[in-house]
Amino acid sequence: FKVNVKLWNGFIYLCLADNPPDFALAPDMGEHALDNWPMDALVTGHTFVKTLDCNWKVFWENYNECLHCPGVHPELSAAVPIYSKGYMAENEAPGWTPEHEAGHALREGAMTWSMNGQSCGPEFSGLTQAERNAGQLFVTLVPTMFIVAHVDYVRTVSLKPLGPERTELKAEWLFPAETLAQPDFDLPNIVDFATLVMSQDGMACEMNQRGLKSSRFEQGVLMPQEFDVFRFQSWVRNRMTADR
Repeated sequence: FKVNVKLWNGFIYLCLADNPPDFALAPDMGEHALDNWPMDALVTGHTFVKTLDCNWKVFWENYNECLHCPGVHPELSAAVPIYSKGYMAENEAPGWTPEHEAGHALREGAMTWSMNGQSCGPEFSGLTQAERNAGQLFVTLVPTMFIVAHVDYVRTVSLKPLGPERTELKAEWLFPAETLAQPDFDLPNIVDFATLVMSQDGMACEMNQRGLKSSRFEQGVLMPQEFDVFRFQSWVRNRMTADR
């Protein structure tokens, strides 16, 4: 049978639908969001696989808000100060206006997501100053994966449902080959940070899944900061009713 294939930034995407959706609409930040990163030239330097005891939708709800960040991610909140306020970006915070000039998003002295905040090797030369200041770029392709691009490496996280209450999470760290070849390359400094963050997220998701089993549970309540959670829930509802 026919399988629709799309190559994008070194990834292979498959779709079994007779009429596949327009892939250009899949990356939430646009099909060209990663153009300044040398994605096709990067190689895998580390892989982390973890089975979460939660439904895949519970994971994506957690991913789409940062209200949990101050309590669940103290290390990440210290690295990205806006997270410590429960917001995912500066333009979500009270008082922000379009005239606000975005500054360096990471803590003072930090350049990337790592245990000490320092880059693991040469920074990508094609990035704009705004991309360097941001410290991270999240590109999400629901429900398959998300990509986090930094100034010196890229991390991908893919999700695979294993059952109603089990989800496999697979993370891969992508580096330039010359970075991995450095004699003083410190892999744990890079991977330990995001591994900690993902493990903390996993515990939060599993706690939420257990809460859904409570005899007192009826429904959740969304806070104003959870507009992306609402957007995801709307996407799920639309997909469930699309073929009816």
